[in-house]
Amino acid sequence: MRTINEVLVLMKVVRERLNGLKDLRKQVSITESYLYSAQDKKVVEPQYDVKLVDKKITELETWLFKADAAIKQSNAKTEINIETDTDKLLAPLT
Repeated sequence: MRTINEVLVLMKVVRERLNGLKDLRKQVSITESYLYSAQDKKVVEPQYDVKLVDKKITELETWLFKADAAIKQSNAKTEINIETDTDKLLAPLT
C-alpha cells in the first residue's frame, strides 16, 4: 500500500521514464553509418529490440492508467468538510 502522494510522485517519475523510452524508440534504436565508395550507402543496424522497448512502454502506460484510475476512485469516495458559498466565490467583480 502507498499513499496517494507517494503514487503521484511515482507517476511523475514513471512518466519521465516513459518519455525517455519513447525517445529511445524513435531515435536511438538504430545506428546509422555511411559507406563512402562509388555509391554512397547508408547502413542501419538496430541496437535494441524495438518490440521489447515497446513492451516496456506499454507496461508503464498500463501502470499509469491503473494508478490514475485508483486515485480518481479514491477521490470519488473521499469527502471533505468545507463550507463553501459557491455564489459568493463565483460572483463577478463589482
